[in-house]
Parts: sequence; C-alpha cells; structure tokens
Amino acid sequence: MKTTLVGLLLNLLFTLALMGGVFTDYDTDFASSFGSVLLGLWGLSVLGFVIAMAGSRKWGSILVIVGSIVFIPLGIVAMIGARKLREADANDDLEARRKLNSRH
Repeated sequence: MKTTLVGLLLNLLFTLALMGGVFTDYDTDFASSFGSVLLGLWGLSVLGFVIAMAGSRKWGSILVIVGSIVFIPLGIVAMIGARKLREADANDDLEARRKLNSRH
C-alpha cells in the first residue's frame, strides 16, 4: 500500500511540474495540454487505488497499472505497489483455502 501511495505521489508531482512549465520554457500550451491528459490518467490510478482499498484488489490494481503506464520510469513505483496489492489478495485466498482444507 505504501509503495503505491509513493508512486501515485511521484506521478502527481511530475504532472504538476510539467503543467507548471518546469521542463519546457518554450511551449507552455503543449505542456499544459499534455499535463491535463496526464492528470486524467493519474486520476484513473487514484480511482484504482480507492477501488483496491475498498475490496476489489484485482480490478483496482489493474486500473493503477493502466493509469501509471505513461509515467514510466516514475510509474514503475506505482505499478510495483499495485502488483504487491494484487499478490497480497492472492496470498489471502491461499490462506483461506488452506484453513478450509485443514477443517475437513
């Protein structure tokens, strides 16, 4: 969870820096337009994180990964965190199956 939050924060900081003209001094219209697209994808990642925390870790982690693809290399941090969320869900299922089998 912490890794995903750090990744989402890095993606947001990159987007805000791009929209603020930190990286380009000559074409601020392109930077703000592209920054708006990045902000929308960041919002998709945040929505995925909220969905994952609400209980549907599989679909939430998929949304985080899809929204973070354009932020590579910074987006890799959020993708690793989303993968960990999904693996934690799979481990929980495995433990539940083990407990169910040990009862019989």
